[in-house]
Amino acid sequence: MAERIPQQVIDEVRAQTNLVDLVSQYTELVKRGREWNGSCPFHEDRRPSFFVDDKKQVFHCFSCGRSGTAFSFLMEKEGYTYPQAILKLAEDEGITGLAKYQGQPSARQEKFQRIYELYNAAQKLYTHILLNTTAGEQALRYLLKERELDEETIKKYGLGFVPSNNVLLSYAREHDVDEPTMKAAELFLERDGELVRDRFNNRVVWPIKNERGQVVGFSGRSLDPDNPAKYMNSPESPFFNKGKLLYNLDLAKGPIRAGQPAMIFEGFMDVISAAMAGAEGAVATMGTALTEDHVRSLAKLTERIILVYDGDAAGQKAAKRSIPLIKTVAPKVEIGVIALADNRDPDEVRRELGLPALKQALEQLTQTPTEYLFNAAKLGKNLQNQAQYLDFLKEVWPILADASPVEQDYFLQKLAEEYGSSMEALRSEFEDYQRRHPVPTNGVFPSNANGPASSVNSSWDDQQFPDVAPDHGEHFNQSANMAPVDWQAAPRAKLSRVELAEEGLLMAMIKNRNMEELVERQPNFSFIHPQYQLLYLLYDAYRKEHGEGDFDLAAFMDYVQKPELNQKLMSMDRTFASMDVQMEAVKDYLRVIIEEAPYEEQVKSLQQKISLAKNQHDDAALITLMTELINLKKEHFQQ
Repeated sequence: MAERIPQQVIDEVRAQTNLVDLVSQYTELVKRGREWNGSCPFHEDRRPSFFVDDKKQVFHCFSCGRSGTAFSFLMEKEGYTYPQAILKLAEDEGITGLAKYQGQPSARQEKFQRIYELYNAAQKLYTHILLNTTAGEQALRYLLKERELDEETIKKYGLGFVPSNNVLLSYAREHDVDEPTMKAAELFLERDGELVRDRFNNRVVWPIKNERGQVVGFSGRSLDPDNPAKYMNSPESPFFNKGKLLYNLDLAKGPIRAGQPAMIFEGFMDVISAAMAGAEGAVATMGTALTEDHVRSLAKLTERIILVYDGDAAGQKAAKRSIPLIKTVAPKVEIGVIALADNRDPDEVRRELGLPALKQALEQLTQTPTEYLFNAAKLGKNLQNQAQYLDFLKEVWPILADASPVEQDYFLQKLAEEYGSSMEALRSEFEDYQRRHPVPTNGVFPSNANGPASSVNSSWDDQQFPDVAPDHGEHFNQSANMAPVDWQAAPRAKLSRVELAEEGLLMAMIKNRNMEELVERQPNFSFIHPQYQLLYLLYDAYRKEHGEGDFDLAAFMDYVQKPELNQKLMSMDRTFASMDVQMEAVKDYLRVIIEEAPYEEQVKSLQQKISLAKNQHDDAALITLMTELINLKKEHFQQ
């Protein structure tokens, strides 16, 4: 049985985990005022209503109501238990020595673990066949002779070969891998509901790993020249998504974090060749165009991305598409482009011109996006021909319009020098283009806007019962001109006067021990709503375990571990945490809870009885109840 994880370890993991980085793996977050905002990863969220407070390390969705910390985020998103979430984040942060705290995995985790174990076994089996069996001789000869790799490189990247004798299918059955796991892994082909053969038969395979280095799929190249399907990837699945995965990111992320640029290539062999040339931040997409998820994954690691696409028309098209995508998704990232000569790809440069030539190209041929697009616009045109020169200028103007003023001036002078046009004429035509095609302002919100954060009250006396509105989440991103949203000031479900008083009083008791002692002196005091009474009891127990000190919202939410109570905590924190505790405000909260709440409950009860008497046409009871209600209100307002 696993040991209980000590509180000291839990606190260490929480302190080292950055919730913004964790959530950003599932949804894009943008800084909005004091917090980070994005679409909720738990439900379809067309008007982003999910907020992360990176200072307090908590999250809340104003649409679906989910609230929590890094631990609860993983628990709900990945199906982890509380200890599993702690240990997973500890692993991600490099905290070691926690094996004795491993508990039993959830059913979902067990299922995925069985699939991952099958993938790992497949990769090792395929590599063994490639390097050590006669079945793999042709494939090994192809990699050593044609691809000019050595065995160490083959082992480093886990390359393998799948023969045509269904070796993995036999292996899985011999090792009692259950049928649902085999089907879910997508490593076999089915016929009439029965698994009949290995998916990648007669192919050299590259294992595809996620960012953590876990094999999640394969890409295979056929050795049969007559096979029309030259390349094949694992099909899309819950753990293999080509739009999210980047080949070699597990090995590249370390060098990228250490300062190497992230270099995006088109092919796996290009990545391997680049790494051999010293560009260890090399990654590749898998037969798909660069996606927003790819860009976000890299933007978390670096502020410099270099596109290294083939020099042919397809490579130019990919670069032209990728440049604006990166600018949109990660505007702070510096973009570079490397165009290799003679339409060669990086792997061809290594094999045909040598490793030093590739190393030199990757280190010295980086162009700015403007320079690359400017030069690409020249290709295939005779710029001595006036008509083609004018067509070239039409293609250049939108490129320069997106460039910096320095680049605009540089390339206008370059045009004037190389093609004889006057600088005045070029500038006049370019300025005319700019007037006819104004560049939209970047970003969703104006940078000088002041959001609701500026109006948050500094004292509880200023606004003891702030107005709150329904329709939570409906106001987000309705206009491109709206101010940055502050989750502390965003609307939520409407609370009654009594609930607001209970929230305010409980937060005052948490923030100020003297206020807690004041409340404890009230005879037979208890909160009206049981959720607040339970939160108070839990906080009392939490404080006894953790001692006195500044209130840590994330730590207390992890202690509570009840979603509905954590939502109440987030509501309290949002309304009252930034306000100073004032004695008069606390007395008002006590008056509402002790005096007004019972009165309101009596009124509500009488109104329900009156409604029932009306429906039953009981005039005598109706007169008695109406008189009782009037007298109750008179008595209350005369106090």
